[in-house]
Amino acid sequence: MVLRNIPLKWSRTHRTRLEKAAGVGQVNLLCTALTWKLLRVQAATQWSTVKFPGEAKEGTKGGEMLRIPLTGPQLAQLVERTLWGTLPMSAQTPGHRALYQRTYDAAAAVLDGVDLSVADGAAVPDIIDARIATE
Repeated sequence: MVLRNIPLKWSRTHRTRLEKAAGVGQVNLLCTALTWKLLRVQAATQWSTVKFPGEAKEGTKGGEMLRIPLTGPQLAQLVERTLWGTLPMSAQTPGHRALYQRTYDAAAAVLDGVDLSVADGAAVPDIIDARIATE
């Protein structure tokens, strides 16, 4: 799973996704509170001035779904940092790497549908973290 991302990290495809992400006005990330907690830690870096929305409100259960609004710069950094977290040289657990891979893939699917040549277009769809139905 992670070895395929080594060439992707330095590819034109990834750079184009970052460029598209940076130009997004706003997109919503739909995920559980626990997922956002893990992604927020991964997305933040000590060298960046990009700030991310905070933790879920006190008393929110880990499985509760959240809608996290992200700006273009926030999305670009999230995409970059989640891809970085999937690489074998990152000191993450296999579970963390799997979460970052799923998040990167979901964001990439949305970003691949963005057309940079269109000035006025439809809003960018939400990035959705899949979950098991409760039925």
